[in-house]
Amino acid sequence: MRGWLTGLATGLAGACLLAGGCPLLDLDQIENQPAPSRKLAIVIVQPTADRAVPLGSTLPIEWSAANLTGQQAIATVLVRARADLSETILDGGIVVDAGGTRRTVAWDTTGFSGGAYVVVVRIEGEGVRDEQVSAAAITLNTPPSLEFLEPSEDMTLPEPQDAGDADAVTIRWTASDPDGDGQVQIGLDPDVQHDNGDEVILFEGTISTAAGFDSIDFDGTDKDGADVDGGTYNLYAKLSDSVSEGRFVDAAARITIPERPEDVELSVTAPSEDTEFLATADPLHITFTLSEDADVLIDLKVDADDDHRNGNEITILSQRLIAEGTTEDSFDWNGADADGTPVADGIYRVVLVLTREEGAPAVVESEGLVFRRSLEDKPLIALLAPGSNVEVEAGDFV
Repeated sequence: MRGWLTGLATGLAGACLLAGGCPLLDLDQIENQPAPSRKLAIVIVQPTADRAVPLGSTLPIEWSAANLTGQQAIATVLVRARADLSETILDGGIVVDAGGTRRTVAWDTTGFSGGAYVVVVRIEGEGVRDEQVSAAAITLNTPPSLEFLEPSEDMTLPEPQDAGDADAVTIRWTASDPDGDGQVQIGLDPDVQHDNGDEVILFEGTISTAAGFDSIDFDGTDKDGADVDGGTYNLYAKLSDSVSEGRFVDAAARITIPERPEDVELSVTAPSEDTEFLATADPLHITFTLSEDADVLIDLKVDADDDHRNGNEITILSQRLIAEGTTEDSFDWNGADADGTPVADGIYRVVLVLTREEGAPAVVESEGLVFRRSLEDKPLIALLAPGSNVEVEAGDFV
């Protein structure tokens, strides 16, 4: 045996010199070393450790061969499936000249079945044969799969106020992961690039080994309950597992979310700026908005100061009933109070008082002032503050 090793080492040294210097073969790595009559040997340099990779990856397989037959030998590189021991040749007919060689083969795993594989390298020549099987196993991880079932065509999220319409779009899919560790993320995206940060996540969950069905009812909010902005979105899924970082599946359908109206608040919307109101002019158009889930009563007043609860307000519209669901109403003021008495010249602000069935009345005022004049260019003055009694210490400013 020692004589064989010495001869083999000599041959390898010669081969390395011819190749310009290369470590071809570590004799200590050879398992089941051939008898002295056998002059071929193989070492698998890579892979050296078990690993899992996504199906479709390309892996380097590096191997080294010694040939002391004095003649050419032929090497074959293949992979063997552990599940059924089937073999697939990756590279064959490789000529190994006298001395030896070191090669790398790229294994494109596209088209292979998922599962564990080992690398096998065989060399034959002059009736001599050697074969090495990698101790390391490569597991090809089959990625999760998903198919969207609904919606099958473009959909628009119904507005809740549309009577008889559902207020959600059902999103349904089927998914599976042979390895049982898949994750799924269902989302909406205004564009087709699903990793640039503008995605809206609707659902996150796991994928089981067996194919199963799942669904969500999209009501216009994301997974955290926040409203999704209006617009048209692409529906997609992001799939990942312990090996795959993630891949995307796009649905055929898109979902449109109508633009939501701005929230309606209790407000006097006109006059929104300072307005001249002559006694000879047309009535002053006053508008206001509200959002109430029950009938309410509205009073409109004008006030010459900024305290609208001190009793000097003049009522110009008394106890108007506003029906539930009304969001906007108006009143044309002819310059008189609610009893028909003309309001004196002055500088006023329009005040709205809303009375609900329970609770204290709500009070809001207009942005603009009303300059009520009986004659054009008549001088006006108004004391806006203080609008009520104020106690101060001597020397304080009011």
